Amino acid sequence: MSKLICLTLFFLISTYAQINAEIERRAAIDIGSGGTKLAIADVDTETNQITQVVLDTSFPVAYQASLDKSEDGTFDEETQALGLKTFKEIRDLTNDYQVQKAVAIATSAFRKANNSKEFTAEVQRQTNIHIQIIPQREEGEIAFFSALASGEFSPEEAVVWDIGTGSLQITTQNKSEGLTVYMGEQMGSVAFKSYIINAIQENELDDTFSPNPISEEDLKSADSYARAFGRKAYPIIKQKIQSQGTVIGIGRLFYHSIRPIAAEECVITRSGLRKFIESALNKTDEELNNPYAHVDVSNCILTLAIMKALHIQRIVPVETTTTRGLLVSPGYWQST
Repeated sequence: MSKLICLTLFFLISTYAQINAEIERRAAIDIGSGGTKLAIADVDTETNQITQVVLDTSFPVAYQASLDKSEDGTFDEETQALGLKTFKEIRDLTNDYQVQKAVAIATSAFRKANNSKEFTAEVQRQTNIHIQIIPQREEGEIAFFSALASGEFSPEEAVVWDIGTGSLQITTQNKSEGLTVYMGEQMGSVAFKSYIINAIQENELDDTFSPNPISEEDLKSADSYARAFGRKAYPIIKQKIQSQGTVIGIGRLFYHSIRPIAAEECVITRSGLRKFIESALNKTDEELNNPYAHVDVSNCILTLAIMKALHIQRIVPVETTTTRGLLVSPGYWQST
């Protein structure tokens, strides 16, 4: 058979496969402790690959901050009203983009809030959006698939680190090809910031928005607290790191908060974190002059402490969100 005929047949087969591929427009909604992420994409149901992202956006709703100030462990009325308004906007967007299937998951703050079930029921009643409050382990699994969705990393070598507003997950593939997830329910960005304000600086969370200025003594106490958590990580995670596994930082915290201030050649390093922390001690938010000033220093302290505890030398930050992993996680779409 001539080369021309072979190429022609290959082209025809490829074109036929593309025409007959089952493309489904999906919406993935990730309701985090500090905001709600929405991604709308076309997904090939045969290959389970994203063929086109048509919308990727987020809406700030401070669920965790509401809980931190609550005396009875509930979302306040103002936060619920903003949340409901957000879900109505999301419903309208899914209609505008002619979404065929949608999945919505909620994480740390919703696991902790005493009125989360009542709130999600009201959301469903008014918007027809069904919210699944998922266990923390599933957060880690979705983060792992989100990192791999970029196609840059080997699943056998990847150690995926995700720090959200309320919780933290470190995930890797174990010897049986399942996933091992190390979890910190109270080790997220805002939770750690609140720990510094309340437990170390002994200030009231109702009256204090930022831990800055952070003193040398504050730093030592916060570092000790975070390192103690890091040392308890599972052996498989420590082994993977020691055998030169790639530590991948996903989410906005690593990419938008830490990377711009502590990365060296696009990689987050211990020395970069140390330099920033040393330069930021004893400075107010106004002196730091950064949109994320109220969490930048505490985020860097948390990250560096765990890096030291686990002997992590570098973190590769990836601009992806958990919605990418959610879009292609088969278990969430089989029954929708």
